[in-house]
Amino acid sequence: MLRKHLVIVGLFLAVGVLFFNVSSANAIIRSWNGAGDGMTWTDPLNWGGVSNANYPGELAPDDAVIASSTSALGPLGVNATSTIPFGVNTLQIKNGWTLYIGGTLGASSTVSVLGTSTLKLATSTYGSGTLNLGQTDPGAPLSIATANATFTAATGTVAYIGGGTASIIVATTTFYNLSLTPTSTTATAAIRTYIFGSPTAAQVRQVATTTVSNVFTVSSGAKADFNGLTDLLLSGSGTAFSKANGDFIQSSKIVYSSASATNIATGTYANLELTGAATKTLLGNTTATSTVTIPASGTLAISTYTFTATGATWTNSGTVTENTGGKITLAAAGVLSNSAGGSAVTAFGNADTLPVIHIQITDTSLNLLAASAETQTATVTGTSGITDSETVTLTETGIATGIFRGSLSFQLSGTDVSGAVDFQGGGTLSYAYTDSQDSSDTQSGSASFTGTAPGSGSGSVIVSVTPTTPATPAVPATPAVSGESPATPATPATPAAPSLESVQTKIASVIAKMATLSASPSASELTDVQAQIAAILADIQAIQTTAAPQGAALGYNFVRPLALGIRHGDVTNLQKALKTDSSIYPEGKVTGYFGPATLSAVKKFQEKYGIASKGQSGYGVVGPKTRTKLNELYGAK
Repeated sequence: MLRKHLVIVGLFLAVGVLFFNVSSANAIIRSWNGAGDGMTWTDPLNWGGVSNANYPGELAPDDAVIASSTSALGPLGVNATSTIPFGVNTLQIKNGWTLYIGGTLGASSTVSVLGTSTLKLATSTYGSGTLNLGQTDPGAPLSIATANATFTAATGTVAYIGGGTASIIVATTTFYNLSLTPTSTTATAAIRTYIFGSPTAAQVRQVATTTVSNVFTVSSGAKADFNGLTDLLLSGSGTAFSKANGDFIQSSKIVYSSASATNIATGTYANLELTGAATKTLLGNTTATSTVTIPASGTLAISTYTFTATGATWTNSGTVTENTGGKITLAAAGVLSNSAGGSAVTAFGNADTLPVIHIQITDTSLNLLAASAETQTATVTGTSGITDSETVTLTETGIATGIFRGSLSFQLSGTDVSGAVDFQGGGTLSYAYTDSQDSSDTQSGSASFTGTAPGSGSGSVIVSVTPTTPATPAVPATPAVSGESPATPATPATPAAPSLESVQTKIASVIAKMATLSASPSASELTDVQAQIAAILADIQAIQTTAAPQGAALGYNFVRPLALGIRHGDVTNLQKALKTDSSIYPEGKVTGYFGPATLSAVKKFQEKYGIASKGQSGYGVVGPKTRTKLNELYGAK
């Protein structure tokens, strides 16, 4: 029965530099006819010879053609232990034959798979094979020339080993091991370029993906040039890309796709994509110029190296880890705005209205953990009548956005109030940001603002009003009138209303009394002192309850903002107004300084009248709404 496939198993080639310098002009064309055992390359009868003749490559690198359609013995095979001293010059596989290489076969020129034929580099019987391509001239040493031709890498190796400087075209197919290791007879050999995805003279541009499923090796004398013509898929684990100081150029994409731990070769990538639920680890400083993509189930380990992604789009849906010294270099973009997510502004307007300050930093490389929202910090500084710097936390807007936002408000104050930018009058607002994992990446911006300055002297207008009624003097007792029927009883005397002067007199009297007491005073003496003290306390309570009533017309007109830390005539009037309500300002101190007690009183006033509460803008500041209410209660009636 005719068998259509050639089986070549186990070619072993011990080849030196001499093999690759033999001129093809002297090669003999040897065609397969299968007249021997129909299976073995080293049987001369299979190549139309006699029993004592030679097989291709035994004495010289012949041109071998496997094309016969008359073999009665079936597929071509080569013993795995065979030694082919000189290999071939060219090899053509035609007419649907299959060539199995189980050992090593070398070709000094081209290997072509034509029609529906197949070249396979391994079998389960004879092991993995190696195809050494030694072409020194420019061209494509391995040509899978038709759409129906098949190259099966299995677990074998294709090695481009020819010396020289001319460019070599690498077949666009799937390799198991692919090695670019040119040999040279000179000590200072030039770099040889291997072009991926480029057309041959008779082909159109190749756009399919080149795949290496185990190890891709680029030696120091080679340069792999992808140049946007084909993607490279590396599906091997461990060191899937062995680059011994070799170089590569690519403006398309290199994908590390193993589901097991893989090392990433050091170099400059255009588009780097990681797939598979495994950790991919840098072996050195690495650069990407266009895109970096990390999958949801994957991890990129930066280790202690620098990943430069300047100008690239960084997309992390998984995890990025960094050891001490490791970092990602990708410039952030910062915005100082008056609205969340808004455009940058250079002027905030009037700070008296207490506008909110918004900071936004966009840096996708800071999205290290795609499963959670992360944070950064920035420093915001307001410079006006006072200078105040505040740290604001910037929180990622989503679990994997790489956009970080934070905000805080203006706060009129004479001292530092944490959590707000304190100001007095107009000035400048600025922010400064430093990338938490790359100190060389900084952002800053500034904007101006206006505002009312407290100034000096009174800023409120005092309006003439009816003066407060003075303390009522004591009313003398009315004696009883005799001779009337019935007699008019006597009216008891009304005591004078207590005053601060009378209280001070009583305090001095108690102090003098206590000074005369012995070390062991009598019970009656102590009772007398206690009674005097109780009377003093009663007088103080009476003074508090007879002070100007809440909402009394004090004639004040508050016209400017007031806040903690300010010393001003307006503060004096504010304190006088607030002390009329002991539930708001029980301390009742009138000092002209806006301190903690006055701050507490203002907050209580705002809460009582529904002006502001904790956490709201303007809380604790005498702003427009608070001044309106103060003028309503304590202005001219």
